Amino acid sequence: MRIITSLSIILFLTGSLLSGQDTATYSSLKENKTDLIHGFIRGGLYSWRDKSDNVPQVTSAFSDLGIRLETGDRLIFKAFADVRFRYGSEFFEPVNKLDIREAFIRVNGKRWNLTLGQNIIKWGRCDFTNPISKLSPQNMISRSPDREDMDMGNLLANINWYPQKNINLEAVIIPFYRSSTLVIDPVPVPDYVTINQIGPLITDKKMFSMAFKADFRFSAIDWSISWFDGYDPMPGIRLTKFNIDFSGPVPVPITELTIKPYRNRVLGVDFETTAGKFGFRGEAAWSVPVLAYRTNEYVPMPDIRWAVGFDYTTGLWRFTGEYSGKYITDFVRTPVEPLIGTPPDYSKLAELLAIPGFDFEDYIQQQVGAFNRLYNYQLERYYHTAGLRTEADLLYGKLLPSVFTMYNFTSRDLLIIPEIKLKPADGLTITAGAEIYCGPSGSLYDLISDFMNGVYVSLRVDF
Repeated sequence: MRIITSLSIILFLTGSLLSGQDTATYSSLKENKTDLIHGFIRGGLYSWRDKSDNVPQVTSAFSDLGIRLETGDRLIFKAFADVRFRYGSEFFEPVNKLDIREAFIRVNGKRWNLTLGQNIIKWGRCDFTNPISKLSPQNMISRSPDREDMDMGNLLANINWYPQKNINLEAVIIPFYRSSTLVIDPVPVPDYVTINQIGPLITDKKMFSMAFKADFRFSAIDWSISWFDGYDPMPGIRLTKFNIDFSGPVPVPITELTIKPYRNRVLGVDFETTAGKFGFRGEAAWSVPVLAYRTNEYVPMPDIRWAVGFDYTTGLWRFTGEYSGKYITDFVRTPVEPLIGTPPDYSKLAELLAIPGFDFEDYIQQQVGAFNRLYNYQLERYYHTAGLRTEADLLYGKLLPSVFTMYNFTSRDLLIIPEIKLKPADGLTITAGAEIYCGPSGSLYDLISDFMNGVYVSLRVDF
């Protein structure tokens, strides 16, 4: 009912606004109509050494075809589609998939526009982290040298209204749920643990999300305030089945986990301004999940996140820096180790079972909750992270070296991405680089480093 009501409001507003719009003649529409077809063909691979024999191996190899279609009349409507096809392997698993990344139609009025279809919407102004962005999921394990390929589209309705030249009011309705691909998806799990994935699109009528934003643009500063009420694109992990196998010499906890979305409410604010050659931006978000985390191990604790950054260009060089932080408003330290990422101590499990009245299922549920805290960065009350990207534009734009570094001072997770792009001819791009994740034992980056670390190279031709 809420979906029908919201769509009815949008259609009513659209009809009202259309009635006040001047009708263009057929000749002018034909004169302004544009049809564009462009895209790219890309081939590449990721390689890293195998720890077992110290021999280099190809962990992922891909052949990509991307086609972008665009048509419209430059006045009233625009239709756009971004279709991707990938063939190859990812993390030693075969891949053969077609993905409609975006496919939407946008209708424009004098002071408004309406978009319907598969669309990527990214709120927030910072470069490395976007605490307020909750409208589009991400593929956190994307094997691509183009970072924007992580972004995934959502089926949605988006309406913008411009009551004044410097004000934009935006409303977004997402009737269904599409989950992000978690960075822990390829993590090898113990034999006694299984993880049930969820479908690519959940069409349950209860999985309804909405968001609103007011954007203000002034001569000295741009800023906005936003509100999200819906299912977070980053789901949690829930314990759905548990029993103990006593058939062997040591009791084994047979555990079944399931990816589980949770409803979240997020109040956000962001800004952007300039001072000379410096550009400054920032954003902050207060997240409060609807369900209680104490009784739902897949739900994170409420938190406040923020990020502030700058960019500076001098000559051939460009520097982009950012500091981000997190404060857990209702912090409770977990009393157990995460279920995944910590080698099982069977002797300790036997000791726990010997305790009269010990609730083993509750203990495993706490371990699952600790694992959710691990990848949500909620094992500590405060988190502080800094990132820096250094880029150069050499040989008149034909040689583009860069280095990106991000370090979490609390968890001590470190990410380094050195990269070189070479453009020897129009439309041809050669990219070589590396993604290096490292962290202390038991940290998130330590857990994913075996499969996410890689040296990559790609050739891309745009047409």
